[in-house]
Amino acid sequence: TQFDMPAVKVAPLGRGFLRQLSNLRGPNTHQHSSFDMWALGITIVIGGQYFSWNRGLVAGTLSCGMSMVITGLAYLCLTLSMSEMTSMLPFAGGAYGLARCTLGFYVGFLMGCCEAIEYIMYVTCSVVQLGRMLTTKWPELVMWQFGVWFVTYVLACGGLLVGGRVFWRWNAFLALTSIGILMVFCIGLAGQVDLEANAGGRDYLVIGGAMEFMKSFPLSAWFFVGIEALNTMSNEVHDPKVTIPRGQIVCMLTLLVTAASVFVVTIGLPPGMPAVSTELMPLNAGFVMLFDVTAKTATLLSIPATFATIQGFILAYANIVTALASSKLLPHVLHRSWNGCGAPLYAIVGGSVLSFGLCFVDYYVDHLDGIMFNVCMLFASIAYTAQCIGYIYLKRKYTRFDRGFQSPFGVAGAIASMLVWIFTMISIVGFQDDHEVSLIVATSIVVVLTLYYHCVAKYRQTFSEDERRVLFPVHVGTFILPAPPLLSPYIIAS
Repeated sequence: TQFDMPAVKVAPLGRGFLRQLSNLRGPNTHQHSSFDMWALGITIVIGGQYFSWNRGLVAGTLSCGMSMVITGLAYLCLTLSMSEMTSMLPFAGGAYGLARCTLGFYVGFLMGCCEAIEYIMYVTCSVVQLGRMLTTKWPELVMWQFGVWFVTYVLACGGLLVGGRVFWRWNAFLALTSIGILMVFCIGLAGQVDLEANAGGRDYLVIGGAMEFMKSFPLSAWFFVGIEALNTMSNEVHDPKVTIPRGQIVCMLTLLVTAASVFVVTIGLPPGMPAVSTELMPLNAGFVMLFDVTAKTATLLSIPATFATIQGFILAYANIVTALASSKLLPHVLHRSWNGCGAPLYAIVGGSVLSFGLCFVDYYVDHLDGIMFNVCMLFASIAYTAQCIGYIYLKRKYTRFDRGFQSPFGVAGAIASMLVWIFTMISIVGFQDDHEVSLIVATSIVVVLTLYYHCVAKYRQTFSEDERRVLFPVHVGTFILPAPPLLSPYIIAS
């Protein structure tokens, strides 16, 4: 083939083809529904609407609002595009599977690893944030900060290892609790919103001009980042071609409504601008007004959503690591379950150990939060761009394949979304005033991954059973359609 790599090994199909061990299927088998996917999307994303997004207000309310609208529409177009692809070919590992199929083996490996690292770093940031919340309420926990992190990881991983019906009910409880608190916040305080008095007026519409807008633009992603992780569930749930698109689209629409509501209500309450832009917990002032509690007690209302985000991202990176390991791009042991348990214990624990270690670095190194977020968003933007390219490629080359859902925006929506992610990358690389540390860290990670791929993974990679199951229709389709060049390695190998 045109790929300079050894022939990819393909084992014969076995009974495991139909079994699909899953970390969410335990003794208590659960029939997954679109509601489960909606709830999982909420738990992954919703924590970002409770904190951190408000730092974007340093550029002004209008600038921050514009960033939120642009980013929200980009995520909507991305979600619709990915939902269409999932209804056609539900790739295991999300962006990894799609990129490996459409952009090549090396790019697919990079996309999978970068997305997994992105989620690992998000978990680190969220765990450290959760520790700050708890120490705000109980200052005596400061000396036990590391213990708080450890317990958080144990509880989050434990819920995933239990799996089955228990996990999904727990996840639904977290989702309904987290979004319920936001609804109470927005509806209960709607009558007290006074934008004229609290939003800062014309003086705070735009602060710092275009430079500050570019610098703060990536922060608007906190409202939506993680919605794409639902595509990593394709080999975990029943009937992913139907279940995931329905749940993901409704979840995205829900997040658009909650994001707009939280933004307007928060800037319309005292203390308003500019104080709210520097608050650790921007919703606390509203909770204090609504429930007549202290600010420290109000912080507790943000804990369910923060924990939900942690557990959701752990699940996401565990699924990606498992997909990579099942293709032997990472050590195959990371794919295995433990003592008959259906959960990929080694993927969950391995990623969590790395994330836990990063908590110490984040805690002791000043301003590392910002650098980690920039690296996360740089990797995320690259992965999103790759997914848009993959969508455009499959949309144009495989027009005859059945799709249970079609994006109303089609290729134009994918292109528009891709332009926003390129814009985000430019804002991170050129406007963060971090002496290009974020770019250096991201580049260093990519270099290490590239060396590992070309020295190790390239010579032992194979196709997992999930990949062969998904690509079987593509193989059959070649009897009707010419094989596109980027898919030919799969067809030849199969």
